[in-house]
Amino acid sequence: MQILAVVTVLAVAAWALWCTRQLRRHRRWLDGAADPVLLVERNGRIRFANRQLCQLLDLPAAQVRRLRLEQIVLPDSDGYGPVWATLFSRHSRFVGSLGLRQVRYRAGLERMVIDAAALPEDALVLLTLRPPSRQNTDQPHHYLAQKLLQTAEADAGIGSWVLQMASGRLDWSREVHRIFGTDPATFRATESAYFERVHPADRARVRAELDAKMALQQPFDIEYRIIRPDGDIRDLLERNHIHCLPDGTIDHLWGTVIDMTQHKQLQRQLQLAQLAVEHSSEAVAIADGDMRWLYVNPALCRIAGRDEAALLAAPPSFLLPGADTALRGRDLLSLLGERHHWQGELRIARRGSMPLPVLASVSRVQDTGGGAETVWVFTDISRIKESERQLQSLAFFDGLTGLANRTLFNEQLERALQASRAAGTPLALVFADLNGFKQVNDRLGHQAGDEVLCRIATRLSRAVRSGDLVGRWGGDEFAILLPACGDAAAQAALLQRLQQAVSITCPQPAAAPLAVGASFGVACFHGDALTATALLAQADQAMYRAKSQGGGAVWLHDGQGLQPFAATAGSEAASGQPAAL
Repeated sequence: MQILAVVTVLAVAAWALWCTRQLRRHRRWLDGAADPVLLVERNGRIRFANRQLCQLLDLPAAQVRRLRLEQIVLPDSDGYGPVWATLFSRHSRFVGSLGLRQVRYRAGLERMVIDAAALPEDALVLLTLRPPSRQNTDQPHHYLAQKLLQTAEADAGIGSWVLQMASGRLDWSREVHRIFGTDPATFRATESAYFERVHPADRARVRAELDAKMALQQPFDIEYRIIRPDGDIRDLLERNHIHCLPDGTIDHLWGTVIDMTQHKQLQRQLQLAQLAVEHSSEAVAIADGDMRWLYVNPALCRIAGRDEAALLAAPPSFLLPGADTALRGRDLLSLLGERHHWQGELRIARRGSMPLPVLASVSRVQDTGGGAETVWVFTDISRIKESERQLQSLAFFDGLTGLANRTLFNEQLERALQASRAAGTPLALVFADLNGFKQVNDRLGHQAGDEVLCRIATRLSRAVRSGDLVGRWGGDEFAILLPACGDAAAQAALLQRLQQAVSITCPQPAAAPLAVGASFGVACFHGDALTATALLAQADQAMYRAKSQGGGAVWLHDGQGLQPFAATAGSEAASGQPAAL
């Protein structure tokens, strides 16, 4: 085993020594070449530059190796195109010319012929730079343009072609025939046959662009449409390269063509989608995974009251309904959780305005890079919320005075009774029936009567405590709910404020003012089994007894029966002693 290991080590060392000598020999051979030579990796990194290239650039070899190919040989607008991919394709052994290229060196720019040789074993390409006077003019088959026509390893969907200027011969690869919908066995490709396939509306433009750009002797692109034999119209993008002879005349054109129809259709769909989003009444935003906003549409700028730049720099604050704390980015993302969609109500904070209620719909999508983005759609529901408020007002509040109506008052009475039982505190229910109100209606009119009702409603609302409830029971009757009404003294003070609230006068022309007051009926609850219906009936009985007595009388139903309660609104006290509620 030891002998085998020694032999293996010696073999490896011998192989390494042989490779090193071969590399030195190749470098000596390349340094001895008459022309500048480069060894280039697929990413454009320079692996080796010979002495002639270093002299051309007037740079030391170590510095040249730190450069990239595009810093020496200027690329086209699309880089080096499919030719470069072909040179680096697996098992590629192409050897040929890339034609004339702009080369940057110490004195400026110069057009030079670039010969290329693929070295697939090393994943390298050997480039040789020669002056135009030494082109292989008698060997057009040497050019890579011809090689591309036979290769099956060119990029999928990209067709290649060569047009010989002298003969007018046009060679198409199979991919070009597929794009044009022609049969290679029967279709004779010529320049005139090519133009017959170009859409009639584009034909003159394509001819003019070819003539104008060929004079510049630079690579150029043309977009145009063709009509296939089956009548199908396709959009194409054609890249043209020009190969010149030493005297400057054009020997041939070569290049690539790609079917852009689907791309154009997708582009149009994207344009339409963009137009729809830009002009949508719905507010739309797109955010990245960290809730940094990438896009906002004009509708969002409008409802947020800020321009696009301001929103992208600092998105508006969002609030949950009934909350005053702004949601941060992670709070918004937490609404989604592990789901891909969420919908709910939010409010958008606005400077100088009340927060705007919106219906938010958010979806998580994957971008082309594999990251997660969120698409937010906001619908302004302020009108809906206002309609809901109005409907709620109609359902639970009196349309004239804004006080609670019977429905809301009964609901609150039930809840107050439950709370009173649980806490063991007393509760009072007061009915007030206005006195003198009919005279106001008869003498001053119903509008004056409505104003009296509204005025008394406001005075009653100001007279009660924050936890009390005032409602309009109907017509000229009011109901007041007094939970936790306290001891006898506190109860008497509350009733006195209520009597003062309903005691008003209404001036009338050329006559004495009309006085308005009320008769009060009070029912009390002390934690017994009394129901809301029974309590309402007791208060109603007490009110009618007070009404029958006239003036501003107050009568109490204490659960046992009716008895008068002192009237203290500035008039003389009724007979009897004040009774506790």
